[in-house]
Amino acid sequence: MPDPKRPPGPLLFAALPAVHDPRAPEPWPGLFTRAVLDAELAGIDALVVEHGADRTDPALDPVVVLAHLAPRTYRLGLVAEMPAAPDAPQGAARELASLDAISGGRAGRLVRGPADPHAPAAPHSGPTDHGTALTWTADGTGPALDVLDVLLAETAPDESADAQADRIAAALAATRSDGLLLRFSGPAALRRFARETLPLLRDRGLLPAPPHTPRGGHRNTK
Repeated sequence: MPDPKRPPGPLLFAALPAVHDPRAPEPWPGLFTRAVLDAELAGIDALVVEHGADRTDPALDPVVVLAHLAPRTYRLGLVAEMPAAPDAPQGAARELASLDAISGGRAGRLVRGPADPHAPAAPHSGPTDHGTALTWTADGTGPALDVLDVLLAETAPDESADAQADRIAAALAATRSDGLLLRFSGPAALRRFARETLPLLRDRGLLPAPPHTPRGGHRNTK
């Protein structure tokens, strides 16, 4: 993970905060699962579940969220945000190894900033709404990928899928990084992007066709 035989093009990471909105019409498992299945079918390479420390909604554990999604997905990378220097490194390593076993080798971690505190930070590149460089390493090892962080918060009522596609197209044209991290405010925003905006990007020839997912890959949506 990621598959070295994947079609050429930037890796696409979809990031969701590990929070539960108490105002949502149903519990978080169903909302997350349906959005993530749509993202996988649309060709997103990996889901990143970020800590929700800066949110007022109740926080969930990223690894727990991903462990719930692991048996319900087929090829999607499952990436947990982890600190570069965790308080309990052995415990964090066990969590990641457990997620990797549950998912059949699809686990990864995302570290904000360099894993080595003495290493220089990755430079910002390209026009983004956030301008943050992130490092992602599969299975907690290398090789590291510089990922351009593009903020896609809950879209304004007057922002169309075409407007979203224009923003992503500009970022794709400007960056030479290995991929884009598309940050969403919640499952509904991710689902809309997967269903409406990603097809536009493919129609414009900016992204390859999504990889085939076997019919039996997705097990249930609860």
